[in-house]
Amino acid sequence: MVALASKSVKTARRNASSRSRQTGVVQQESRPLPPPQPFRFTVKDYYRLGEIGILKEDDRVELIQGEIIMMPPIDPGHAESTDNSQQCIQRMLGPNFRVRCQHPVRLDNNNEPIPDLAIVRQRSYKESHPGPADTVLIIEVSNSSLRDDLSRKKLMYAAAGIPEYWVVDLNARVLHVFARPKSGDYLDHRIHEEKETVQSITLKSLKLKVTELLP
Repeated sequence: MVALASKSVKTARRNASSRSRQTGVVQQESRPLPPPQPFRFTVKDYYRLGEIGILKEDDRVELIQGEIIMMPPIDPGHAESTDNSQQCIQRMLGPNFRVRCQHPVRLDNNNEPIPDLAIVRQRSYKESHPGPADTVLIIEVSNSSLRDDLSRKKLMYAAAGIPEYWVVDLNARVLHVFARPKSGDYLDHRIHEEKETVQSITLKSLKLKVTELLP
């Protein structure tokens, strides 16, 4: 009985193959499905999550390339460096600029990072966060986030046209200075050692020693 069933199956397959050749129908191999793509949030989506309570006001998150990114806890060294930098820089700026500490900068519809420091033009921002036209220098203080700050965030700030971007490397105790954004990256990259003096390319009044930015 099994042999008869097997013979019937083989006969059916031959007949189906013959019919396909006669009618010109060619069976195509199934193609693999494309890989799943992440859902990208807009700034509007991002704030809607806060309005309905999914994101809380004290949640440490930022919007990077449409993704909601959890920010690492702030350790004492990071906090001390941020405070030192804010106080030191604010004294040098004069009345036309001010330093915002760990507040959002809205770069575009899919990017609203929260840099450690942003030097912005002096005006009221009660209606909207500063954007690229308001922001002249962004500073990130890095320990565990160094790789991301030197790669994805650097390219994000360059693409938005932020004129100058500094990364304070707490582990190596050096300062990375990026300037002259063009075609999605910075043309200039300088590394200053702890005892060196750095002069901002964008803000002529901003000249300090790297050690003043460190804990």
